[in-house]
Amino acid sequence: MTTSSETARVKEERPAGPITARSVLVGAASVALLAAINPYLAFVSRTWSVGSGSLLGSPIVVLFLLLVINGLLLRRWPGGAFRREEMLVVYGMLIVSVGLAMQGGMPYMVSATTFPFYRASPSNQWEHMIWPHIPPWLRLQDMSAVTAFWEGLPEGARVPWGQWVTPLMAWGVFTVALMAAMFCLATLLRKDWIERQRLTFPLVDVPLAMTGGAEKPSLSSSILNNRIFWMGFSIPALFTVLTWLHRFFPSVPAPQLEAIQVGRYFAGMGLPWNVLGHMQISILFPVIGITCLLPGEVSLSLWLFYVLYRIQLLTWASFGVAPGGANAAIVNPRVFIAFQEAGGFIALSAVALYQSRHTIRAAWLSLIGRLRPERDPYAPLSGRAALVGFAAANAVLFWWALHAGMSWWSFAALMGVFYAVLLGASRLVSAGGVMYVDTGFFPRGVVLRTIGAAAVGPTSLTMYAYLSVIYMYDPMNLAMPQMMDSMKLLHGGKVEAKRFSWAAMLAIVVMLAVGLPALLQMLYHYGASSLQTWPFTDYPQWAFGELDASLRTPEIPSNWLRAGLALGAGMMLLLSWLSTNFVWWPVSPVGFIIASAYETDRSIWANALIAWVLSSAIRRYGGLRLFRSFRPAFLGLVLGQFLTSGALAIISSVFGLGQPAV
Repeated sequence: MTTSSETARVKEERPAGPITARSVLVGAASVALLAAINPYLAFVSRTWSVGSGSLLGSPIVVLFLLLVINGLLLRRWPGGAFRREEMLVVYGMLIVSVGLAMQGGMPYMVSATTFPFYRASPSNQWEHMIWPHIPPWLRLQDMSAVTAFWEGLPEGARVPWGQWVTPLMAWGVFTVALMAAMFCLATLLRKDWIERQRLTFPLVDVPLAMTGGAEKPSLSSSILNNRIFWMGFSIPALFTVLTWLHRFFPSVPAPQLEAIQVGRYFAGMGLPWNVLGHMQISILFPVIGITCLLPGEVSLSLWLFYVLYRIQLLTWASFGVAPGGANAAIVNPRVFIAFQEAGGFIALSAVALYQSRHTIRAAWLSLIGRLRPERDPYAPLSGRAALVGFAAANAVLFWWALHAGMSWWSFAALMGVFYAVLLGASRLVSAGGVMYVDTGFFPRGVVLRTIGAAAVGPTSLTMYAYLSVIYMYDPMNLAMPQMMDSMKLLHGGKVEAKRFSWAAMLAIVVMLAVGLPALLQMLYHYGASSLQTWPFTDYPQWAFGELDASLRTPEIPSNWLRAGLALGAGMMLLLSWLSTNFVWWPVSPVGFIIASAYETDRSIWANALIAWVLSSAIRRYGGLRLFRSFRPAFLGLVLGQFLTSGALAIISSVFGLGQPAV
């Protein structure tokens, strides 16, 4: 049994199946359930979470449960069993929405709304420095509601729902408009990325392989019925069970596989070696499994550019340009490298738009009536509808920003860099299967160090803090890569996608409508200060601390960092040209733009190196035939981690055993 080679085609003669009302209802109900239970289980008991990253655990568990239920239905009531298309629609609705419950915005949204008021004091003078620049419709009018959010409600008091209606409606409008803009942009690029450029979309292999090629899937028709799959599955399953048992029975051995601090051997040295003091290794089996599915030039890129990043730090430090060095005041090497990567993101987004120019042009000609639109059953929106939707969504975003007091150009500058991150992150996930997308820079910093904080002004700086902490500081759960994956999923599963835009928007609205009240109910009961600092305290403290510093000592433009932007953009253009025009060029450019990111250090580089060595050895000594036969084992590494962790998390939640959130 093969995986993507069969499941991506699923009998070419089969027509595209429609999106049924039942699949949309099941998807919405699944989103609502996850939104309701996530706040308590993820942040209080820490026994379960919807997941984080580009490949979320909870949609995989839900899809597995649907396969189990379908097997029972096929035995008892075959006519009522779910079709494969229906299962894929449920999965697609989940992946575009459930990320909002963790890093995707909602925890940051509620904490940022109250943080600058709760943490104001006579010493920091935020009441006079920051409060005047916050629109009345983004704040709670009663300070007791702010205090109760962080310290918990007094005995017998109720959640002050009325205080939250206006700010949550305001953030809801911005969030829905932003998600709509992402969806329309993804739809514009979808056909070109999937059909002409043929990007691999490795994360989509997981749900396609789970559902197999049967019209009405069950476990017996899934990849879980493959013996080679279980070879890969057993490895992460064993380590996960041992780690879980070790919590209750310390005598059970549990190998340390995550956050191995290899940099501690360099931390006590002098320059230049002490710049390697923060290196770490985490063995993450899903990352290894997905990276094994990638072309060799992509997996090589993911670890090679990290090594080059460390070499670049060593080179700077050898000239004393590092903390503690004689020339440390010249430039911060880490920031300079981060700006190179920011320039790379901007160049990559420009290259992606240029490569898809014919598709975008066709959509424009269709909009003005000079070209008859092509019928595409796998397109959620027509090209002209996507163009109109993207323009309308951005018009709402600009209206919102202007109403909040921002200047149009400062908002445009911030969103321009953010859209570059969105396009770059989507490319990383679609072509490189990067499960934990992260950046070494943030849009706010790029704008302020390029044009200066004084030019932006205090009101726009204040809104920069809000927008950054809610949407831009944690890029792991950016929704646009998930949306691109959902469109590839519908294409690979032969699902008629005309109604998926409404299903996706329904999932997002349900997540906000159910998830925000559930989150507030939990926070007012326990008090945000009593919970772990992430995600409720760390990021707002960071964002408003930066705002405080910008208002007191505005950032000035840096020619060094401008040069870094230009250098990074040039490097990305060169790497893209080499990769596109020369078959012998062995390195993809995708790893260049995330080399200095925290998640690359923690989650990507070591696993990419392992996967590159493993897959290259199989291809070299066994050929493509042996490599294809091992594909189920690679997917087993992914599902062995997620399904075993999910099962243990459910057991821990039911019996109150205190398993950390997965």
